[in-house]
Amino acid sequence: MSCEIPKNGMIGKSVPVRDAAMKVTGRMRYVADMKLPGMLYAKILFSPVPHARIKSIDTSGAQALEGVHAVVCYKDSPKNRYNGNGEDKDINPSELVFDQTVRFVGDKVAAVAAETEEIARKAISLINVEYEELPFYLDPEEAMKEDAYPIHQGGGAIS
Repeated sequence: MSCEIPKNGMIGKSVPVRDAAMKVTGRMRYVADMKLPGMLYAKILFSPVPHARIKSIDTSGAQALEGVHAVVCYKDSPKNRYNGNGEDKDINPSELVFDQTVRFVGDKVAAVAAETEEIARKAISLINVEYEELPFYLDPEEAMKEDAYPIHQGGGAIS
């Protein structure tokens, strides 16, 4: 039994990359190259710990920095739950934009919008967070045990 690749359409043919010259010469414009009037730059502060409750967060230093237009965290973001899993977006909405509990290293803690990328980066560094670390699991078998500490509301499975 042989598996032949059909020779119709583009399969099996060399296809030139139309914008190759623009890419290799640096003339290609990307979203990061865009500059619009009044445009702001955003940066996000991510959790350095795998599971914790935010005991306190002080954004006053970031808010006071000249050129910062907004700073948001769990205290002032909507409490509308959603499911960020793409095609499952209407099933089991369990996430908040910002939550007082972080559930993985890299979870979102706060965000800033500023006039330049440098100011946004500086503002993020001025946010002070105190975490109360909570249990976490690296072994799925441990996480599924009846007495495992819940990572999400409702126990082991998100409910």
